[in-house]
Order: sequence, then structure tokens, then C-alpha cells
Amino acid sequence: QRCSMAAVAVGQVGRAQCCQRRRPVGGLRIARGVAETDPFSVFPRPLITHAAFCEQKRGERRVCQRRLAISSSSSPSTDQLATMSLTQMDSPFTQTTVDPDVFNFGVGQPGPDLLEKAFAMIKEASRSAFDLGDPFLMQYGIEAGSTAFRRELAEFYNEHAKASAHEDEVFATTGVSGALQLLGTVLASPGDCVVVEQPTYFLARDVFGSVGLATLPAPMLADGTMNLEGLAAQIAKQREQGRDVKLLYVVPVHSNPTSRNMSAQQKQEYIDFAEAQGLTIVADEVYELLNFGKRSVESPPFRKLCGGDHVISLNSFSKICAPGLRCGWVLASKEVVKKVAASGVLSSGGGMNPVMTATMAEALRSGRMQDLLVNEVQPNLSAKAKSLCEAINKHLCNDEIACTFLAPEGGYFIFLKFPEWLNTTELLPIASDKFKVKYTPGERCLGGTNTARVSFAFYSAEEMEEGVLRLRQAILHYKRTHAA
Repeated sequence: QRCSMAAVAVGQVGRAQCCQRRRPVGGLRIARGVAETDPFSVFPRPLITHAAFCEQKRGERRVCQRRLAISSSSSPSTDQLATMSLTQMDSPFTQTTVDPDVFNFGVGQPGPDLLEKAFAMIKEASRSAFDLGDPFLMQYGIEAGSTAFRRELAEFYNEHAKASAHEDEVFATTGVSGALQLLGTVLASPGDCVVVEQPTYFLARDVFGSVGLATLPAPMLADGTMNLEGLAAQIAKQREQGRDVKLLYVVPVHSNPTSRNMSAQQKQEYIDFAEAQGLTIVADEVYELLNFGKRSVESPPFRKLCGGDHVISLNSFSKICAPGLRCGWVLASKEVVKKVAASGVLSSGGGMNPVMTATMAEALRSGRMQDLLVNEVQPNLSAKAKSLCEAINKHLCNDEIACTFLAPEGGYFIFLKFPEWLNTTELLPIASDKFKVKYTPGERCLGGTNTARVSFAFYSAEEMEEGVLRLRQAILHYKRTHAA
């Protein structure tokens, strides 16, 4: 009985009517005789019986089977594209709208199936937080976050990351993006440089740029790590030209976009290099807790290897619970925590998001957050990743397309590499307009022109093959018309 946000024909609403409306009449849900409120829509959900739900899914599978037959053709045409109702997101609360007609692999966000689980959990945790009866919950908060939040967070993180963080090393934030901006203003000055990987999380560059910091792409080795010798030469050149290099930004675990995991040895090399060069490592470890099993390499968190001032870890509830919480944390030395807490924005406005950190403290104390992570989020994303990998292997890793990729062991993303004849930046508008499929071109992430990032987080496991089939047809069309 899973939720689908598809625009479907239900009751008096026909498919044509529903698709013409830019905001559908609620999402699909199996109901037991009473209308329920959709947390993603201002409209009530129409009722649908279990039998009707199953029949709709059977119909969608038949559509997918027809697509499989079509996909065997080396010359698919746009008029062969069968329609399939897809998970969508169209709400007055969301930053992004997901069209039910377009399969968007670029959406690196949790899907409605997981959001509904988080919605229910947060509803209970917030009730518990307010039942404590302390009106000062609504007051300006402690700069680093309440003692209860920091204590519960440290215990939760240590258990699931096998770390040894102390509550005094925890600093409450509004998530990784807000933490990057805050650290960029406290630990660097406008005009300074931040070292980044190639490829890297593309929006981090925008955040650094918003506080006047330039990004310095590091030379890379074949194993996906930085060429530290070459980087040292680049840093020296920048400093000779009067531009200081202050920060080294990495996504070390289930990396966005590559899904790679750095080994303990590689992390230690970064730590030693940063100390020698006078850099602060900013480790974006937002996927640290999103494991699908035991990792293939030993990869402890950065601060378990080094608790010094020059190593800072960033994390968030956005990926393991819900991004709308705007709640996360920084792990740093006590000295760095004090320095950040003394920043002007916190001196004026107090701690970040004190109401939500109180809610999350209750979610952690009660075990609700642990249950969500272990019993819902990790297995859900693991199943989606497996489904997407199977579809990619089946439809893209062949002689016609010859795609290669690293199977993820956690996180949200897969990074695809194609032959040199395919330019994914050029392909994107064609794929979107003609074949109704989108993704993030590798160039956007400082990757090669023949690479692309795809996310498995938003859509259901059952929908993954549909997206890959659309991408396959778009690539074959490009090969015929552009690669000759």
C-alpha cells in the first residue's frame, strides 16, 4: 500500500482532465473508507479501492512491457513513446516541481514515499517536544544548539557512524548549505579560494561564490582522489599571486556525484596534506549514514581519524529524513565551535532553528529517528538503487551505448560515463523535449562532457526502468543524428 503521486484517472476525473490541470487533484492512496489529507497538496485525496490500485499498477506494467519491446529497436521514434504515469511533485510548499510526464533523474531529493514516513514521525516528535511545556522553546536559542539536541545527536551519530563525537563538538545548523555559507564567512574572507574535487557537488560552488570565495578545481588521479603533489603546486601559485587558499571541500562517502568512498588511508593523506598546507578540510559527510550494507573499503568519518581544528564534518537530516526540516549539524573541535558561535549572525539571531532542533532531539531520544533510518530510509533507497543499476546494466551497458558506472553502496546518486562521442550537455535538451527524460550533465559537476549524474532517490523502484528506457532512446537518437 505505497503512495504514488501520479496523476491518474480516479472517480469523476478523467486522465485527460487530470493531465491538463497543472495541479492534480491530490495524490493516489489506498483508502479505507475515509478521505485523507495529502501532506504535499492543498486538495483532499480521492478514494481508491485496493482492487483499483492493483489494476492500475498492472496496467502500468503492461505499458512498461510494451516499452521493452519498443526498446529493442535501434531506431526508436518519439511517436513510439508510450505514456506512463510517473511520481510527481506539485505543491505550494516545494522548491521544485516534478512533471508527471517527464522522468527527471536530476531530482536529488527524497520521494513522497519516504516523505510520508518522515511526515508522520515528525508529527509525533513535535507533539512530544511541545508536551514538555516549556514556552522558552520559542525564544532565541543557544548559539550552538540546545544541550539536549547536541547530546542526543552525538549519541545517534556515534552509534550509526561508529564515531566518537562529543556533544561539545556538535553545532546545530540549518543543513549543509547553510553550514557551508556560515563556515565560508567565518573561516575565510572574500577573494580566498576553496579547493574542490573534479567532479564535485555543483551547488557547493554556488554557495561558496555567494560569500565571495573562488573555487580551485584540484587535479585528479585515476582512482578519483586529488593529485596532492599537483595541488600543492597550484596552491603555491595562487598564493604567489596574492590569493590565499583556506578550505578544502570534499564529499568523501557515497559521493555526490560519483558515489565513491574514500578509504581511511586516502582520508589520512588529505588530513596530513591540509595540515602541511594550512588548509581546513570541510568534509561534506551528508551521506555518511546512508549505507546499503557494509562498505567495500574501510572508511571511518574524517573526525574519527583526526579531531584537530583543521578537520570539520558537515551532516544533515535532509537526506536521512526530510529536507524541509532545515536541520543539520557540524562536527568540529571545541575551539572551532566557539569561533563559529561568536559570528555576528548568531550573536544577533541566536541558534539556528531552535524549534526544529527541539523536535529532532525528541525524535532521537525516543528512537523514532533511528527506526526511520534503519527500517525505512536505508532499505527503501537500497531497493531503488538496485532497480536502477539493473536497468542501466540491461539497457545502457551494451555495444550500442557502452556506458560504465560504479554501483553505489549508499547515498543518492550514480555517475554514468559514456563513450567520447556522447556530449551529455548537448543531449539534455533533446532528451527533455523529445524523450521526456532529464538528468544532470557531468559538466555541471566539473565532470567530463561524456558523463551524467542520475539520482535514484525520488522515483519508485518500479519506475526506474522507464526512465532508463527513455534515456536509452534519447542516446540512440543522438548517436544517429549527432555522432556520425
